[in-house]
Amino acid sequence: MCWANVRNRRGRFLLTLVGVGITVAFLMATMTYHGALADLATNPDVHTKAVLERAGAFTGDAEDLRRQQHQRIWITSLAVVLCITGITNTMLMSVTERSGEIGTLKCLGSLDVFVVRLFLVEALLVGVVGSVVGALIGYSLGILQLGAGLEFSLLTGQLLLAPLIRSAPLAIGAGGGLTVVSAADPTWVAARMTPVEAMRVEI
Repeated sequence: MCWANVRNRRGRFLLTLVGVGITVAFLMATMTYHGALADLATNPDVHTKAVLERAGAFTGDAEDLRRQQHQRIWITSLAVVLCITGITNTMLMSVTERSGEIGTLKCLGSLDVFVVRLFLVEALLVGVVGSVVGALIGYSLGILQLGAGLEFSLLTGQLLLAPLIRSAPLAIGAGGGLTVVSAADPTWVAARMTPVEAMRVEI
């Protein structure tokens, strides 16, 4: 039934998927870029350090190192906040605009638990698919940003794999989890309405 709903609402499904994907892509790109940059900074190779210093991404000064670390933390925190805000807003609108559909299901005799479960499974599907696509796009953008700012020759196989293995599970887990959590409250509120009330809700 969940898959049938997704097929019947392909347009809305894709819009929600894009909204989730964009926020996860931003988070993944940020984590990939700063993670790979931190890995490069530990490389003892003279040429690598020279390229990093020339780009202003590495310095031997302890004060500058602390400042750069704080800057990375702030940027990553901002990406997390934007991810939370974007996904919450996307799912809130997606569920709220379907209050009429919830009312119809209740008129047909569906229990509150069934309605909530149905919508949460749909939200999980959107969250996982959108997060995987967003993580792949964000990873590619993060690597391109790093290569364009430094040198693509510095990006070895190990350096390319490390941020993906380290950051992808976090980004996908955050995207999928936030999507379900964001959909839970409005779905439960709408499911507890009487059928008439749910069908009267206007966006």
